[in-house]
Amino acid sequence: MARSSSDPRGAGARSAQRRRPACAWLVLIGLLAAAPLATPPARAAGERDAGTSAPASSALPELPRLAPIARPEPDIAAVRELDRILDQLTSEDARSRENARAALDEPIPGIVDAVRLRVQDIRGSLDRDAAPRVLADARREGRKAMKGEKGEDERDGNKKKAADAKADKGARKGAGDAKKGAGDAKKSAGDAKKDAKADQGAKKDAGDAKGAKKDIKADQSATKGADDEKDEGDWLDFMLAVARPRDSAWRDVVKLLAMERMLVAAGTTPAVRELIALHAYFGELLRIDLQRQVAKLRDKAVPALIEARQHDAKIVQRWANKQLDLLGRAIPGEAIASNDTQILADVLRAYGRVRDVDAVRVILSFCNSDRARLRDAAREAISAIGEPGIWQLRDAYLDLTGAKPPREWSWDRVARELFGTYDRARLAEVYKLMDEGVAAASAGKPAEATDAFDKVLARAPLFERRKEMVDAYVERARSLSADRRDDALAMLRKALRLDAPGERARKIEAEIAYLEGALLIERGTPDKFVLERAIELDPSNAGARAALASLGDKVAERKSQTNRHIAAGAVGLAAVLSMFFIARRRSAPSRAREQAGAVPPPPPASPASAPSSPQATASPASAPSSPQPTASPPASAPPRRQDSAAPPQPQTSPEPAPAAASRADPDLPAQPTEEAEPRSDDAPAADPRDR
Repeated sequence: MARSSSDPRGAGARSAQRRRPACAWLVLIGLLAAAPLATPPARAAGERDAGTSAPASSALPELPRLAPIARPEPDIAAVRELDRILDQLTSEDARSRENARAALDEPIPGIVDAVRLRVQDIRGSLDRDAAPRVLADARREGRKAMKGEKGEDERDGNKKKAADAKADKGARKGAGDAKKGAGDAKKSAGDAKKDAKADQGAKKDAGDAKGAKKDIKADQSATKGADDEKDEGDWLDFMLAVARPRDSAWRDVVKLLAMERMLVAAGTTPAVRELIALHAYFGELLRIDLQRQVAKLRDKAVPALIEARQHDAKIVQRWANKQLDLLGRAIPGEAIASNDTQILADVLRAYGRVRDVDAVRVILSFCNSDRARLRDAAREAISAIGEPGIWQLRDAYLDLTGAKPPREWSWDRVARELFGTYDRARLAEVYKLMDEGVAAASAGKPAEATDAFDKVLARAPLFERRKEMVDAYVERARSLSADRRDDALAMLRKALRLDAPGERARKIEAEIAYLEGALLIERGTPDKFVLERAIELDPSNAGARAALASLGDKVAERKSQTNRHIAAGAVGLAAVLSMFFIARRRSAPSRAREQAGAVPPPPPASPASAPSSPQATASPASAPSSPQPTASPPASAPPRRQDSAAPPQPQTSPEPAPAAASRADPDLPAQPTEEAEPRSDDAPAADPRDR
């Protein structure tokens, strides 16, 4: 039986059937809406493959960091030199001022930091009201003096020109009359052509007018500050021409202008930073003079002006932009137009400090430069700009490799991958030599490995894989024979430079100390301290211990030989002294004879002093060898009578023998005494009865 339409079950079944298509449509719409949110399997697999095929970050070069601007403490010697020059420049002696003015154009080491110190002192002591008046008066007097000199020069030139014109006037007059007739003949023909060219001339004038407007518009930025620079001459010369040494405002302004010249003579980026700081400190007082000094520096001032575009003072920012515009270095493509490597590197770092995103593409063009200074500066600038330049980095990676970098890579990962690709492309041959050296070292061929590594270091001294070369150089040094210790030392020192702060450094230093000690022992100048240093660095160094032990044996042997030499020398010295004393002893008698021959005879005795004894007439031969006093007769013997007629005989004592000879050598035979000198004719003759 059919169900009635009023059956509630039938009504519910029919409503459920009607709802099923609606639910199916809702599910289908939800799937379609969620489809874009799901990642297709093929795309996900492709991204995984791209991430897997990318080189590992461990082998990538590290990003260099841009160093902050350093402002070290001034050198005391530079400060004293600066004070000396400034004192002379503001002294009352005109000659001292001239000498100090001439010294301003010579660069002085460390002058930038000294100027920064003295500028701060003047900044606090300057009279802000009196200083502009003093400078204005000096400029006015200087312009008057210059105008007077210029007027005299012009008058002299005009007189000379008038004389020349008067002399040539007669000659030109005749030539003019001759040409006048020919001119009249051509005049009629010229009138006809003149009308035809009139229209062309009008068009040309219109084009020239448009070109002139274009040139004026192009040069408008360059002539913008011309009104401020109409007065010619040097402000410092103007101030020195109206010297006021007792005026403090005059002295301060002169010192400021002098320090400007010193900074210009230095011509470095830190010096230009101090020039820009002067504008921030003193405003309009020195603005025009600073513009002139910047114009003299030209490209040398560009890096500091780029940094000044983000100065704390708005007035300095506007002034820096104006100066860059006047120099034609307002955009990055123009700012790098310099042939000086140092200036170009400073420009790249300046863009990094101000984080100029517009300069990223220009900076990236130097990240693979052959000049290491520019390459390092560009990479430091990219590291300083950081995240804002990620899109330029991704585009550069795509242009270089032909593949987009994965989206999950951060800016520093993209930069490292980019720089690593640059290095591999630039150093392809270096990497090939490096691989050859590593293979030779693994095969136990240290000589071939070190030869390959030498070529690598010659091309890239700061190669990032240089630590892998250390073991090869150490093995090469150990394999050399004892007669090539100098070459072994060179190998070890190179290995130490490649891994100076590494774990192997102490053992390498110990091996170097051992080889140095061995070389000193071979050369005969041993040093115990070097070997002890080697053992201290590496207690397991057997070679150093053996050398130190052998050194002790050699020292003991050398000491024994030294004693033998000393004994032999003492014996020889004693022999020489003995010979000397013997020779001196033999020469003493001859000197005594010479002295005896030179003794004068004694004078003859007077008759009154002659003794009455007959012994007075004894011959000299029987006299004693030594002089003795006259002996008195013995008491028991009677006194002898003397003839009153016979005169008394004078007693002559024999000449004494030389006592020095008898004392010098008692073994020699006694020398005969010489006879006494004959008596003079005046002496009385002896009585014949006494005989």
